[in-house]
Amino acid sequence: MLDITETERLILTNQYKILSELSINKDDGSKEIYNELFEVFNNGYTSNYDDVTTSPDYFVYDENILDNDGQEEVRDLISMYQYLLNHVTSAKSVYKDLPDIRFVGYDLNDSYEAKKLSYMGFIFDTLKSYPDVNKAFGHYSERNSHGVTYVHESMLQKYIKVKHNEDFYKDTNKYVKEILEAK
Repeated sequence: MLDITETERLILTNQYKILSELSINKDDGSKEIYNELFEVFNNGYTSNYDDVTTSPDYFVYDENILDNDGQEEVRDLISMYQYLLNHVTSAKSVYKDLPDIRFVGYDLNDSYEAKKLSYMGFIFDTLKSYPDVNKAFGHYSERNSHGVTYVHESMLQKYIKVKHNEDFYKDTNKYVKEILEAK
């Protein structure tokens, strides 16, 4: 961890003391973790500062943060799937040979895509947004595309291209077909 000032150490000490007190009724071990961190910063145990920054549960360095473009892509992907789920039944009644929706997330074997998958998990699991899309994707492990993101890439590009069209929500059958058949 970078060197921290005495003021920053005091802020962290107070923060972890407050978090510990707020966790008093939780049974998830967080109170103990916050007490440990309080003690580390309160007593200035600098050799333990790295415990905070090396544990994935505590801190994410800037180079590991998903950039705005990646976050926007994830939000667009989830919005695309929401649009498809909302309108696919109607579109299938018009276009009998319409392919099924394939729910493809991101590849954990690619470090940038892993960040996208993590952000997707945040949207689904922490924010509890898009519950029907989350249900369609399934568990976290099922969101791992294992390298087949090409399945959603062309669909996503088509969705981004047409989502601002004036008739996007009027002629949904046409757009669902275009998105699902994008190549």
